[in-house]
Amino acid sequence: MNDLQQLIYDISRILLWPVLIAAIVCLVWVLIECGVLLYELWLRFRYRDLDALEVRALRARMAFRDGKPRTAYRYLQENNYSLVVVRFLYDLIRNYQTERLAAKPLKLLQEYEFYTIKRLERTRILVRIGPILGLMGTLIPLSPALIGLATGKMEELSTNLVTAFSVTVIGLLIGGLAFVVSIVRDRMYSQDISDMEYLLELLEGDDVRLRSGRRLSKTGVWDTEAEVEYEIADEDAERTSIITLPETPNEPLLPVAVGSTDGNGGSRTTPTTSAAAGDTSRPVAGGTDKGDGLTFDDPSMDWNRYDDPFADLGPIDPEGTDDPRPRGSGGPTRRR
Repeated sequence: MNDLQQLIYDISRILLWPVLIAAIVCLVWVLIECGVLLYELWLRFRYRDLDALEVRALRARMAFRDGKPRTAYRYLQENNYSLVVVRFLYDLIRNYQTERLAAKPLKLLQEYEFYTIKRLERTRILVRIGPILGLMGTLIPLSPALIGLATGKMEELSTNLVTAFSVTVIGLLIGGLAFVVSIVRDRMYSQDISDMEYLLELLEGDDVRLRSGRRLSKTGVWDTEAEVEYEIADEDAERTSIITLPETPNEPLLPVAVGSTDGNGGSRTTPTTSAAAGDTSRPVAGGTDKGDGLTFDDPSMDWNRYDDPFADLGPIDPEGTDDPRPRGSGGPTRRR
């Protein structure tokens, strides 16, 4: 055997122990994945119910509309039949609590589609890696076995052959178990993605329902949305306690001048500008006493030509006004 052949033989002998260790690690890995798969199947068969998912989503939607987010979160968290759905709802609730982005739920759904692909890659790799390790573990011990056969060392021959065939069996076992796990999980995760899409559609989709899917009420009106009842969580019940509004103050419609108190204990106003000029006998709106308040006849309640946008059009009744200016000259539009 020349130097090159000896080098290749030495390399293959060095790779024997890494291959054996990798085969054992992969076997432990695939057994753990099988245990996780059994747990996922138990959760699904025990707790998954499409009707229950629909009712919880509708109740959460109604709670969101009524301003009770904690109640909605409680109903969403009851969908715990899948590890993927649980993680998705956790991120969805965190988005509702913090960022509140309208496009984030759809992005989260796409992210979890990639997450399920990543989960499937673990066992799909083992489907290929298991037989490869088994083949390598078979071929590497054959070289020293043949050497032992040539030299008459039967014990070395038998030891290498036992190792070779044992690694082959382990490699095939790894590939077979990983293939079964991958097939079952592929169907499960596709169903989980479909459930999450349906849940988001119920939470944030349109309210329009087909005519054939609606119900005709006793009054002959088609229902536009299913009747949903839910129980309010304790946190929302405390936050949405009855708020008592203050009473509306009884304020006068017309401004009243500030004055002193008369002899009868009532409020008496100070005479206005017109009252100071001697005209205190005009009737007062809302009162019987002189100068009890401001009226529309008071000069302070009159329009100003700069406040009236139609002042340039002239007076409304030009014949009855004592304004010497002709119509349209910018006189006041309101006659005192």
